[in-house]
Amino acid sequence: MRHRLILIFLIFCKLLAAQKPVILSDFVQEVGISDMQLQFLEDPHCSTLPSELFAGMMDHQFKVVDFSDPDPALVNSAPGSCIWFRFYFVNRSTRQFSFHLQHNDISEFDEYKLYQMFDNGMVTVRKSGNTLHPSKKDVNISGSDDLRMFLPPGQTDTLYLRVTLGPESLLSDLTFTISTQHSVLAHDRSKRLVFGIFTGILLIMILYHIPIFVRGRENSYLYYILYILAFLFFFINKEGYIYELIPRLIRAPISIFLLEIFLLFYLLFGRSYLDTRNTLQSWDTILLIAVWFTVGGLILNFAIIMLQELGVDVPFVIELGGFAIMIVSAIGCLFLAVVPAMILTRENFQPARYFLFANLFLILGIATNYALADYTIGKHSLEFGVTLQILTFSIGLSERINLLKKSREVAQRRIIDQLKENAALKDKVNRELEDKVQERTFEIQAQKEHIEKQNKEIKYSFDYAKKIQNTVLPGNDVFETLFGEHFIFFKPRDIVSGDFYWISQSDHRIVLTAADCTGHGVPGSLMSMLGITMLHEIVNEKGVMNSDKILNQLRLSIARTLKQEGKIGEQKDGIDMALVIYDTQTRQLEFSGANNPIYIVRNGEMLEYKGNNMPVAYYEKMSDFTRYTIDMKQGDRVYMFTDGFPDQFGGPQGKKFKFRPFKDLLLEVHERPMEEQHRILSLIFDEWKGDLGQIDDVLVIGLRL
Repeated sequence: MRHRLILIFLIFCKLLAAQKPVILSDFVQEVGISDMQLQFLEDPHCSTLPSELFAGMMDHQFKVVDFSDPDPALVNSAPGSCIWFRFYFVNRSTRQFSFHLQHNDISEFDEYKLYQMFDNGMVTVRKSGNTLHPSKKDVNISGSDDLRMFLPPGQTDTLYLRVTLGPESLLSDLTFTISTQHSVLAHDRSKRLVFGIFTGILLIMILYHIPIFVRGRENSYLYYILYILAFLFFFINKEGYIYELIPRLIRAPISIFLLEIFLLFYLLFGRSYLDTRNTLQSWDTILLIAVWFTVGGLILNFAIIMLQELGVDVPFVIELGGFAIMIVSAIGCLFLAVVPAMILTRENFQPARYFLFANLFLILGIATNYALADYTIGKHSLEFGVTLQILTFSIGLSERINLLKKSREVAQRRIIDQLKENAALKDKVNRELEDKVQERTFEIQAQKEHIEKQNKEIKYSFDYAKKIQNTVLPGNDVFETLFGEHFIFFKPRDIVSGDFYWISQSDHRIVLTAADCTGHGVPGSLMSMLGITMLHEIVNEKGVMNSDKILNQLRLSIARTLKQEGKIGEQKDGIDMALVIYDTQTRQLEFSGANNPIYIVRNGEMLEYKGNNMPVAYYEKMSDFTRYTIDMKQGDRVYMFTDGFPDQFGGPQGKKFKFRPFKDLLLEVHERPMEEQHRILSLIFDEWKGDLGQIDDVLVIGLRL
């Protein structure tokens, strides 16, 4: 009797320790696997063979999984080790089904291998996991790691699943679900239908707004298009369809990176749409700071992705920082965009209302997604919320454009009304003037005679000033004595000229300049007389004989004389000039220039030496003038000039002569005698000018050394 009691006790204990089966039936499409239905076996070196398991050699080592109090082996398993899970299935269905073994979305493992032995002793292996390419997975749906199993109706079977742990694996969070293939495929079809509808709506909105942006060049439309694209990429990554083609990047924060892009374009769109630069300048500064903060998070997460793909172990603190920036950006972006919209709504800015409603749809979509995550409406509420948001944004953009058009029309009507008032006022003034014309005819005639008398006196003064200026300018005989073959093409625009040339000799050194003073006529002639006087003082009295020092001294003298100190409203008069010093003994030529170059033709080739880009006067960016020292050769031609010839308008189209054709002209005639060159330049200038007026004084000096 005692032996029977012991036997019954042992059988009872065996029944208590037995693994509970997972029941499959016709009426249940999805079954969650509970604690007592799942057992595990540690395999630190991944050395256990499936044959040992199916032979029952390792049954005594399996332990029951307790989700409420996980075994330390499940919590502390190291990456690279393996865990075996045993499932016992009872198929009570009356039809042939294929089932999918699914793990939860939180758990990520390098490799899954599901072993099933059939009655003929054949063992099938079905693989999945992060290290496998999608094409090699047993089931390739949205990047999932489902494993199929087949169990005939009315039969039972024990299956073994080997899980290889990776750096991101969390065994304590691992749960399993068994679903029929029909339910999995039906769920996938519904997801793809929603995905297709949602993606189609986004693409239609993008294609609709691209031509509008191209026509109007409105930045709001550009950021709106980029915002839609950013969410589209985020959504494709979220649904996992891209991972049917490429392996899933487990450690890289792809979702965070795409969300940062989404938030960035959301901020840029909100800032442009609400026009905070003009409507709320203080908030615009805050939004700009938020934009750059989001850009910083974007760069950080991109760096994390690249480093992890290169195999660099990124510290957890940095990864946490990237995630924290994303959270702050998400909350801050929504707040910083909504608050200005509320302020502008109170100020009756109509488009701001659409912006508020659009963001309300987004907030409702996010809240519903989290609150009803287990229901179909909750799973797709984010898509519905974003769709409504984007459609509302589109309506708001149209309203904003209409407001801009109306404001432009109002402005145009005001201009037209103002023009009408001006025309009426003009007519009134004309009538009043016509009434007074006869009354003032006699007075005007007297004034005319008086003006004609004054003009004669002024012309006499100009003629006398011209005589003085011609007297000051060096004569042709001076050039003939110092240089020999030469020409001077000097053609003032008015009676007196703002261009001048000046020459001086000290021993065997000859100083020559061709200068263009600010303005022409009387103002220019006054500046030219001032320049000639100061050059005489600097060169002949002070004995300065370096081209750069002469220009530096001349600039200082002009600034002092005209009291130029860089203050607002003071005179900006100055001189553009080219100055050379020729040493007849060493045949060296010094050159310094203020905005003007010189040309040297040697052996049929033109050499250009450019002056400094500043005038001889006070200038914002002043420096010492540059001095060039050039070794001259027999037969070299030197050309000095002002900008009057190249800047003259004329020709068939009334355009400037320009410097390039001017250089070509000098190069073409340089072999001719200097006197003939003078005639050719004069003839071409008159032909080019035609009936148009001369716009500036003209000075060209040619020398043959």
